[in-house]
Amino acid sequence: MLLDVKNLSIAYQGKPTVSDVNFDLQAGEIMAIVGESGSGKTSVIRAILGCLSGNGQVEGGQINFGGRDIAHLNNKEWLSIRGKDIAMIFQDSGNMLNPVQTIGKQFVEYLQLHSSMSKSEAVEKACSLLTRMNLPDPQRVMESHAFELSGGMRQRVGIAMALAFAPKLLLADEPTSALDVTTQAQIVDELMQVVHEAGSAMIIVTHNIGVAAHMADKIMVMAGGKVVEYGSTAEVIEHPQADYTRTLLQAVPEIGGTRYVG
Repeated sequence: MLLDVKNLSIAYQGKPTVSDVNFDLQAGEIMAIVGESGSGKTSVIRAILGCLSGNGQVEGGQINFGGRDIAHLNNKEWLSIRGKDIAMIFQDSGNMLNPVQTIGKQFVEYLQLHSSMSKSEAVEKACSLLTRMNLPDPQRVMESHAFELSGGMRQRVGIAMALAFAPKLLLADEPTSALDVTTQAQIVDELMQVVHEAGSAMIIVTHNIGVAAHMADKIMVMAGGKVVEYGSTAEVIEHPQADYTRTLLQAVPEIGGTRYVG
């Protein structure tokens, strides 16, 4: 078992926001956490990465990663895990990039910070990762600033950086919601491909249950800080038990005259 979350509870400024979350994930599996804004889905993956914002903290439960409870690690302990074993793809990677430095400078510094690569080795590695994400002319991308790239290109850069050290677990927070529909579809398919090729597990947070149905092996539906449904994608999509899940499914636009739920 790569990840086993047991009775996870999270609070902000002492106010409970996520209660008794339980799920597990094997290597190579993709799980989607689905829910509206404020449902607690982003808090769950931030807790797994040890980066709850503001005054957020894990109030109870366990986050067992590779057999080790990582729910209460200190900053020094997290340095050996973040980026290497667990990595994050953010909603808009452009916001995480330094606007005054080139992509290449940032990418190379990131690679050298977490490894013993020489500068030339890091440049070669960065170009290889950008090529893997179907970015044409990676050298031009390396020489560009974030504002000179399209939203889709910036997101591909973010994914490439997240995959740099072949993490065992990839966390993706609404990785396509800021993109146009065509680019969304491309990024989703590329992300699935590279995750499967690397043998990584992934948790994707999304409000779009259609994206979840396309990408995930299992789905966890959250509402009001609690899990209302959890199971294999086929079970959740074809035989939803919770009214909230049915509502989400009925909101998916019809394709070819068929909805997920009648």
